[in-house]
Amino acid sequence: MRRPTSRVLLLAAWSSAVLALTACAGPVLGVLDEEQAQQDVLTIQTDLDGIDLASTRFLAERDGVEYFAATPLDGTGAQGTVCLLVEEGIGVGLECTPLVRGAAGATIRDSRVTAVLLPDEFDRDALTADGFELPHPNLALRPADAGA
Repeated sequence: MRRPTSRVLLLAAWSSAVLALTACAGPVLGVLDEEQAQQDVLTIQTDLDGIDLASTRFLAERDGVEYFAATPLDGTGAQGTVCLLVEEGIGVGLECTPLVRGAAGATIRDSRVTAVLLPDEFDRDALTADGFELPHPNLALRPADAGA
């Protein structure tokens, strides 16, 4: 019986490590992996060129404003780009940025609120200490006059 060489053993160990890391990595924003439900569909679907409308996911509603996460259409935006959409009345606010573990993502500020998209793995304690509310694990909101 032939014994495996050290090179073969090293390759097998490396492959196992890569598979283990890949399995642990998981999605940056798991809500996007869920099936789209009726509440995830935007009421307003105009002026959203470049957004994959099948990817929109409802995050929360606050004071008549709805917050969604979405991804750009394939081939648009940098890899890992995730969008924060804010739907209010007859308009939609949109901001898209690459989303990485441990770092806040797209941010939308207006005269009433600051909204921040958060990855699944994020330390939310600092945000709540800074006056942010977390109506959804992937969304932080703070009144516009509450900070810089």
